[in-house]
Amino acid sequence: MPPQTSESGHAAETRPSYETREADKVSLKEKVALGAGYLAKFYGDNGVKSLAIPFYQMVLKVDPGILGLILAIPRLWDAFTDPIVGMFSDNCRSRFGRRRPIIVLGAILQAIAFGAIWMVPAGLSERATITYLVVTLLIFYTCFSIFSVPLMSLTYEMTADYQERTRVSAFGGFFGKIGELTYSWVFWAANLAIFGSVMHGMRAVGWTIGICIMGLVGMIPGLLVRERHFQQAAKQEKVRLGPAFKAAFSNRAFLVLIGFTVCQVLAGMLSSNIDYYLLVYHMNAGDIVEGSKWKAVLSTGFAIVGIGAIYPVNWMANRLGKRKTLFIIFGLNLVGGVAKWFIFTPGNPWKILLDPILCGPAWTAVNILQYSMLADVCDDDEHRHGMRREGMLGSLFSWIQKSGYALAFFGAGLALNFVGFKAALGGAQAPSTILGMRLMLAGSITIWSIFAIALLSFYPLSKERAYEIRDELEKRRGAVSQ
Repeated sequence: MPPQTSESGHAAETRPSYETREADKVSLKEKVALGAGYLAKFYGDNGVKSLAIPFYQMVLKVDPGILGLILAIPRLWDAFTDPIVGMFSDNCRSRFGRRRPIIVLGAILQAIAFGAIWMVPAGLSERATITYLVVTLLIFYTCFSIFSVPLMSLTYEMTADYQERTRVSAFGGFFGKIGELTYSWVFWAANLAIFGSVMHGMRAVGWTIGICIMGLVGMIPGLLVRERHFQQAAKQEKVRLGPAFKAAFSNRAFLVLIGFTVCQVLAGMLSSNIDYYLLVYHMNAGDIVEGSKWKAVLSTGFAIVGIGAIYPVNWMANRLGKRKTLFIIFGLNLVGGVAKWFIFTPGNPWKILLDPILCGPAWTAVNILQYSMLADVCDDDEHRHGMRREGMLGSLFSWIQKSGYALAFFGAGLALNFVGFKAALGGAQAPSTILGMRLMLAGSITIWSIFAIALLSFYPLSKERAYEIRDELEKRRGAVSQ
């Protein structure tokens, strides 16, 4: 069989169908351990949002515009702490590794901080409630950075193989979907009569999530996953912030992923907030408990479809390539964005399950492939500059992602005020308010899909090029330590 060539025409090592080498395979134990960490990461990314909106806005009556700003400020702070944690992780030389001890420490700290968010004293003024929330969120997101940045960095370095990276990321996606199956039921559970009041219910479920998921489950990757690049990285010079920034933002593949992620975050955060308000105030006449129940049903639907999509996405990515797979998935997502206009209307509530069928595969594909693609970018960065900087690249990516979260929180709150939403009106919102929310919901996903397809046209790291880079790196510095 003649040597295979890359898109650039250079000969690559003969490898039938680019099969994954035995040395590049990651054990099932380590994949599961890494995935467990992504369950904790999911609750860090989504738990505050899913609980703060119904609890602080719908129960404690904080203005939605103010709440949007409150949720934005700590995420911006979190975004700036990520590069610092990333640089520290890249330069850490402990006998336990660069990533693992920081993951364990971060899991413990974030567990305590998460529980504290829901301990707001009853009867405070709005200003005091806002102050309490801001302070506890700043503490929590600082702790979350300590946990999440080295976790993602560990993901990028677990294997040198293009296809195995997608399989590794699929485990993170699977455990994230387990979180999606459960997180929207949390506020509903806090309303159960057994707790006596919503305040007591929130404290109970908040501490349960903090200790069991964010703490105990979050520590598992730090205890059970090996670091492949530690010996190599221990010999390199210290990673510095300025050169790492310059290298990252001169890398076209990295810039495409950033643009893709910004579109995803803005669309997703706006969509996930607005569908909640439509479920409560448009489809269920202002009944918060009933609307929260259907929001939980919707999220469960997304989780089930997402779990079902993991294998097809993995299969497509390893045969067609990651970019082509995303092209196909976002074509379906474009149809789903338009369909939201017709789905979130009064009448048979079960029709909302069409939403995850059309849009659910896109979230699965993004959650799996963006981490796998960033791992390819880390190899490309080493190929260009001779350094392993997963922590810095991952933290910069996270910085952009979380800045997008912050802007989306703030923008969604302003948008609700702009269309005239008033919580005091309950289900009697003005027709123009409902119309504005429906346009935001359908339009955000539709526009995201169009931009995603356009951006992916510029992504340069094909499957062939990724294997070519891997082979050239191994000729230069040897294979990754197993």
